[in-house]
Amino acid sequence: MLSLDDACRLVGARGRLMGALPAGGLMVAVEASEEDVMPLLSDGVSVAAVNGPSAVVVSGVEEEVLALVTQLGVRSRRLRVSHAFHSPLMEPMLADFRAVVEGLSFGEPWIPMVSSGDVTSAEYWVRHVRDTVRFADAVRQLESAGSRVFLEIGPGASLTAMSQECLATPDVVTAVPALRGDRSELRSLTEA
Repeated sequence: MLSLDDACRLVGARGRLMGALPAGGLMVAVEASEEDVMPLLSDGVSVAAVNGPSAVVVSGVEEEVLALVTQLGVRSRRLRVSHAFHSPLMEPMLADFRAVVEGLSFGEPWIPMVSSGDVTSAEYWVRHVRDTVRFADAVRQLESAGSRVFLEIGPGASLTAMSQECLATPDVVTAVPALRGDRSELRSLTEA
């Protein structure tokens, strides 16, 4: 859907603009539902990701994120990240990023995709920076469309485990990671 040059421009601009943002902010994974978290949000905190029925990531101004986590009173884990992605702290880069994306030439994707909008629009990519990642919804959408094999292509198995928590019929779906930290890449990929 993008030429190699345009894809490099998109990725490069996103990284450069995010990297230029002031340091600070916090992302925390909490064992809570989106419904439990939503009433506790403040102007400086967003739901960064909904990864499962009780797996949500909150992101934003550190003090406000910590206050929300304390109010929830559930198990939580700080994420080691450079910035509070998918939060209000990303807003200063959005206009510049939009200007870059509007200069790219998009074609129609030839591989089917699960997405929350028109991936050929600048608006989609700007929202991709700021809005909630809806992983659980995507897994459910794939399952509803008949997908029965999920292969995680990445450095570990965290999405594999999360996807299994989202499935309506986990006993008829196979979910495996392509790579595992405790095995060689070749062995891991072959076993997958």
